[in-house]
Amino acid sequence: MVRRQSFEFMASTYADKFERLEHRPTVEHFGSAPAEGVVIITASGLVGSFIIPNSKYSDSLCPAVELKPVTQSLGLSRFYISLCSMSHCPNGHLNVAVNYSCRPKIIYCFKVGINLDNDNLFIKCEALPSIFFNATNYKQISQIGWIASNKEDVLYIGYNTIDGSLLEQWHLSKKHQAVHKLLQKNKGDFVQSETWENIAKVNFLVGITGICSSKLLTQMSQIYVTLKDNTIQIVEPGMKKVALTIADRLITDDRCNNNKFVSADITHMNQILVLFDNCGQMYAMQVTNPMSDKNYKLNTLSLQTSLLEYCIITGVDASDVLMLNLNNLDLLIEKLTENFTKQSTITRHFYYSNFLCLKSNMCRIQSRQQDFDNLIILHTISITFKSLLRPADLSCQDKGPGDNLAMILADPSADIDKVLFSLDGKDFAVEPLTLQSLQQLIQWVSDLALNILKKLPNEVIKAKMSKKQGYDISRDSVAISSIRELLVMTRIWGLLNPQCLPTYTKSVENIDVLATLFRLLTRLGQNTAEPDDFLLDECSLLSTQVLIPQKQFSNPATLLNNHLSLYKSYPFIFLASMEPSWLKDINYEEVVFASDTKDGVSNLHLGAKASSLRRCIRCGLVNSLQNVTKTAAMKAWCQRWLYCHCGGFWIKV
Repeated sequence: MVRRQSFEFMASTYADKFERLEHRPTVEHFGSAPAEGVVIITASGLVGSFIIPNSKYSDSLCPAVELKPVTQSLGLSRFYISLCSMSHCPNGHLNVAVNYSCRPKIIYCFKVGINLDNDNLFIKCEALPSIFFNATNYKQISQIGWIASNKEDVLYIGYNTIDGSLLEQWHLSKKHQAVHKLLQKNKGDFVQSETWENIAKVNFLVGITGICSSKLLTQMSQIYVTLKDNTIQIVEPGMKKVALTIADRLITDDRCNNNKFVSADITHMNQILVLFDNCGQMYAMQVTNPMSDKNYKLNTLSLQTSLLEYCIITGVDASDVLMLNLNNLDLLIEKLTENFTKQSTITRHFYYSNFLCLKSNMCRIQSRQQDFDNLIILHTISITFKSLLRPADLSCQDKGPGDNLAMILADPSADIDKVLFSLDGKDFAVEPLTLQSLQQLIQWVSDLALNILKKLPNEVIKAKMSKKQGYDISRDSVAISSIRELLVMTRIWGLLNPQCLPTYTKSVENIDVLATLFRLLTRLGQNTAEPDDFLLDECSLLSTQVLIPQKQFSNPATLLNNHLSLYKSYPFIFLASMEPSWLKDINYEEVVFASDTKDGVSNLHLGAKASSLRRCIRCGLVNSLQNVTKTAAMKAWCQRWLYCHCGGFWIKV
């Protein structure tokens, strides 16, 4: 069952701050799992729907799948639809409002339900009360749309008149009508009926070209009305004018002297209004937020933190919130982390991946993306490896093998072999074939440990010279503890199948790299803030004993950078397939261009001419679509990557 969130801002915990409202998906699989699909309404009055099949990991090798849509007539009779609006209801149905060209004085409303039975879709359309207009005072309808609401059905209607335009708000109300005494079975019987009521209206001096409403479900929603004079009027429910925005026309072109806004939509967090004109140009405009004025007159930072926390819980993209707060990212990260640590242990574990994903995007803006990307992948590998462990004796095990390992490693023992004597090897028994398939992930953990220790002396020097360094994985005690746990598991698994062990190029033959890494990381974990000089000397010596592979960085496909304001003030103007001149001199840190391609998911080098690839549209991570999964563990690992670790979508290249 899908639930939407509503705000209660001043609370500290997520459970108190966000109210979970009933919100069912349109189509449900077994167990109320939402199904991904499409609903289409044609101009001839047909409702069509189909389900998008689940994409497999090797979808590039699968044959094309034919989609079989199901259609149903919207009403008893079909006419040409001139205007249409569709909205999702909390109970899973779809509200549809249409205006037929042959009957322009009536707005027909319908309730559409879609059910799934044995992989077959069934569409059911029911008529709701219609809105009839007086023939003598009829005005031409130009816009219709639904307002996002949890319990009420609210419809706005826009008209273009000779004197300008008019916007009305209609509400579908339920009334109880008494039954005559002769027809009553029980005393007080009544009949429930639904009727549309016009509760508010507002006039404008110019015509309306587009209307959209806020998507974020809060106590105060807004309607954004785009007018023909290229102004945007913000209206609250009740048709109360809040603000008037005049767009600066900064893109000059002789062919677009008379460009007009034709369409607009608001982002899911109600921060940026995106507009399109008749010349195909797109504009992004910051809008006023009613919550900022009424709930946070003295503390705007708390509002932005609550919006980011809402993104953590719901998974909604937070790019618009970050784009408008580039100068406050350090304070936002500090406040966000502080609030997250106040949550219960179960809540932190459940939302930890989303929390890391959001912080990774915030660090990417500060050119410190790679450390946080490593932390996310490390967390995912840790979950995958621990899921393979099964206790040998279920009757006497209060905790799992992973929990017991964490308790034992809480004692700072620097000898990895002594730790093995405290563990039961049967709890870590895994099939040798499975271990061999995990060798590339084990190699990734070992390479990460080597790179952390290699960069440690330089990171300590940077920290002394500058106070603001952003996130550094070498100072994260939780990450260091996680690597130590994985190294111990690797040591045990190497006894079961030596082929799963990481490979090293050593200049000193008698060095035990795994034991050395565990010993140095144990000393680092005891004091991550100020490592001792002897540890720094050993880390500097490590690169002369073992060849440390260089981590390959992904070139970000999209990037919001807080240094842009130093080069140019708002607004930023972009043209498709053309780099702005004021961006060409900006150098981004830690971006390495290599001749070969590396799979960031499987940690495999694919060569210089790799085929069947997909790339993250946000962070640029590359993943091969070739089917290399042979064991259940690797299949489970690949299925975790429906989206990229940064939350971005994949695109085939």
